Amino acid sequence: MQMEAIARRAGVSKETLYRWWRTKSEVILDALAERGRQTIPLPDTGALEGDLLAFLRATVDSADPTTVRLLHTIAAAAAADEVFAVEVRDRFLATRRADLRQLLERGADRGEITRDLAGFAVDLVYGSMWYRLIFQIGPLDYTWAEAVVASITSGGPRSHLDFSDEVGGSSF
Repeated sequence: MQMEAIARRAGVSKETLYRWWRTKSEVILDALAERGRQTIPLPDTGALEGDLLAFLRATVDSADPTTVRLLHTIAAAAAADEVFAVEVRDRFLATRRADLRQLLERGADRGEITRDLAGFAVDLVYGSMWYRLIFQIGPLDYTWAEAVVASITSGGPRSHLDFSDEVGGSSF
């Protein structure tokens, strides 16, 4: 991905791109943020289990190979640049986290989970998701989504996921 190619496809000059975005990583960040808004809606099925499952399945469905490569790109750029890390947090992660938190808080309002769990579940979802995406420890698939939902809604079965360290064979 080159800024020249982005400019050509958008029908603008490279200078125009640089007026809006400082780096290619910033272009990618905004594209991913918009893709997240479009492809991962905030469902309202009337029950936390249904909402969470729909949200996580949409997340899995949106993680096509190109998107995963772009997520790797912004994660690497954020690891190397503290200023960009703040942008990733504030312009991308905060939005995704707020949507999930809203979904979980609706469940707490209905008495399906506690408020404490609703807050912590955001980290459980995104921590396990990014761990799988970045380090390819396990697949980001419907089995993962179902296990996360079961774990949050009922303290459900851990047997859906392999928690062993693939390299050393020890359990966490």
